[in-house]
Amino acid sequence: MSLFKSNRETFTFFDGEGNTIERDTEVRFDPLTGESSRIVFDPGLPFSIPDYTEVAEQTKGPNCPFCSENVFKLTPLFPKEMVPEGRVRNGEAIVAPNLFPYSKYNGVTIMTEEHYLRLDEFSEGIIADAFRASQMYIESVLKHEGKPLSVSINWNYLPHSGGSIIHPHQHIIISETETNYQANFNKQAKQFKAEHNEAYLTKLYEAEKAEGSRWIGERGSVAWLHAYAPKSHNDYLAIFRDKTSIDQITEADWADFAAGIKAVFASLTEQGLASFNMVMHFSNDGSPVHARFIPRLVLNELGTSDINFFQSLHQEPLVYKLPEDIAALARKHFPK
Repeated sequence: MSLFKSNRETFTFFDGEGNTIERDTEVRFDPLTGESSRIVFDPGLPFSIPDYTEVAEQTKGPNCPFCSENVFKLTPLFPKEMVPEGRVRNGEAIVAPNLFPYSKYNGVTIMTEEHYLRLDEFSEGIIADAFRASQMYIESVLKHEGKPLSVSINWNYLPHSGGSIIHPHQHIIISETETNYQANFNKQAKQFKAEHNEAYLTKLYEAEKAEGSRWIGERGSVAWLHAYAPKSHNDYLAIFRDKTSIDQITEADWADFAAGIKAVFASLTEQGLASFNMVMHFSNDGSPVHARFIPRLVLNELGTSDINFFQSLHQEPLVYKLPEDIAALARKHFPK
């Protein structure tokens, strides 16, 4: 059984001199959900990393609730029966409640004391410590609740991602209700396992590693590949191969994950990209933990959004970059 299915459509038209032009659109279908993505003609739009130096200076220090001189004065506290110290701390990372929550439990992980970092300035230690801090808060909540909940760690970086504060931070969403992404993934993964007697992400890992063109690399228990039917121009997928719940993830796993993230950051930087969205999903049905990173950008000097009617209403990504090309680029940066 092939996991990878697609349709190709060709549009034929003519230039002003009567010469034939043919442009292909490849419609790819997600191996698990069947959702489609359209890989379209790449006009070769150059991407460039915005310079946030000036705005970072304007928004740091007294103007930022996450900077070190403010964080313990301006951020609220968790209930003591859940987090006795009020906030979770690990290395430079601090987890505090979100003042404007999205769910029953919504922690914000302030990743570092630095107000602004370029992607190449994130260290593996900063990244790993932040994810470990997020894990510590999640485990406290789950112990307090004593029942399964829908859990994700999420990361918007820089304004194009929808992030309203430049200071690096993550959102921990712990809810009694699944998001659409979680519900769809969980439903389809459960059905896949019932039909094939194997976890979908395990099968995908095996198939992509064998096929090779979208494979990026693996370190420890964390494997990286590019999505076959991507949600954006890049779509990096990390699979924690033998970890099916958050309590199974060790500090060594977070270090391995952080090394892979550094490779993703180097790949984005090489393309002139700096902003991204990330989701890390923890299933309650035995599926391996996974995370996805997609870049966010504007398309030209007008500041045109990378999301139009196709993504927002048809709910179908338009993708300019071939997944196989992006995977080849990322492999160069992955630690050997």
